[in-house]
Amino acid sequence: MITKLRNGIVNHAGTAKTTCEIIAITSGKGGVGKTTISINQAIDLRKLNKNVLIIDADLHLGNADLLLGIRTKYSVADVVKKKVSLAEAIVTTQNKIDLLPASMASLDLIESEDSVLRNLARAFKAFEHNYDYIIIDTGAGIAMNVLSFLLGADKISVVITPDPASITDAYAVIKVVKSVDKNIPVFLTANMVNHPDEGEVLYKKMNLMAHKFLNSHVLYGGAIVRDDIIARSVKQQRPFMIDHPNSAAANAIRAINRRLLQTSGTNALQEHNLFERVIQTKKTTVEWNH
Repeated sequence: MITKLRNGIVNHAGTAKTTCEIIAITSGKGGVGKTTISINQAIDLRKLNKNVLIIDADLHLGNADLLLGIRTKYSVADVVKKKVSLAEAIVTTQNKIDLLPASMASLDLIESEDSVLRNLARAFKAFEHNYDYIIIDTGAGIAMNVLSFLLGADKISVVITPDPASITDAYAVIKVVKSVDKNIPVFLTANMVNHPDEGEVLYKKMNLMAHKFLNSHVLYGGAIVRDDIIARSVKQQRPFMIDHPNSAAANAIRAINRRLLQTSGTNALQEHNLFERVIQTKKTTVEWNH
């Protein structure tokens, strides 16, 4: 039985509203360029003088640090084990965006007792108001640790490619999210397309399916055309928003961010920070799984 997350949430009087907006970037399957998009969106937001934190929540294949050309010493798992403070685990990159790395051991964090998450939530209160945006680079698919982050976000961007498996798996993600909450804004971003029109066609097909089978809709995020510049930037560990700010890929990222920022998204848990939200959404996803 599906429990509606946004019904019956109690917001305690006197709790300060979290000012930062949480954007989750996800996909149905791996290898669609989700992390590359996350990083370059964050850099573009920083160029708009926004303070941004990337949380690498891809607990199995997290590599945001590699694509940023940095090596991180600690992760969330080290904070949980009380080896370091949360402040020590957050790394400021040369692009002036902050990164909170994850690791395989971080999987235990999401599946652990709520007391661990509550400790993180308390620690995060000292940092959350430093940021205008938190971008969560989630894992792929609909595992519980992914859904916990998705359902706690203000907006979700689902990345797909023209590959049929990517489209099918992306629809599965949208279906689960919309089954729990029809009101959460879900954007569809088409990557590795041959022409921008191909991205719009993919979006229209997905939106039609959402209308027909989910009684809901998805929003158009944008389309990123396959480009050698992107492939080179990944190999060189240098985001293309830095080295090629006037490229077609960079323009596409700016358009995606503009659509995201112009769309309002209100989470019933908006007065709670990210880790507090994960506590609530984890309960919802467990009930959904049963």
